[in-house]
Amino acid sequence: MISTRDNDTLRTLEKLSDQLDSAKESSAATTKEVQHARQTTEKAKRDVRRKRPKPSTEDGKSQAAVELGRKGGAARAKKLTKQRRSAVAKKAARTRWKTL
Repeated sequence: MISTRDNDTLRTLEKLSDQLDSAKESSAATTKEVQHARQTTEKAKRDVRRKRPKPSTEDGKSQAAVELGRKGGAARAKKLTKQRRSAVAKKAARTRWKTL
């Protein structure tokens, strides 16, 4: 749900975007006014983006990190030789059973 502050930010963003368009069309605005409008627009966009909840999995991990982890593990397994994968698995098993 979007808060009142977010709605205000979006309205400001739309207003500044309209001002930018009209300034381009009429060439009446000075360079400083256009720069100010762009800076304020970018600031408003950042504010709205920060407020959005980041997609996450059921256990609270970032969805992007989970996807990268899947790709990384598969790429590593593909790169390792059969003997090396076996050695890594044996070491992991020994470590798991030592800590129990």
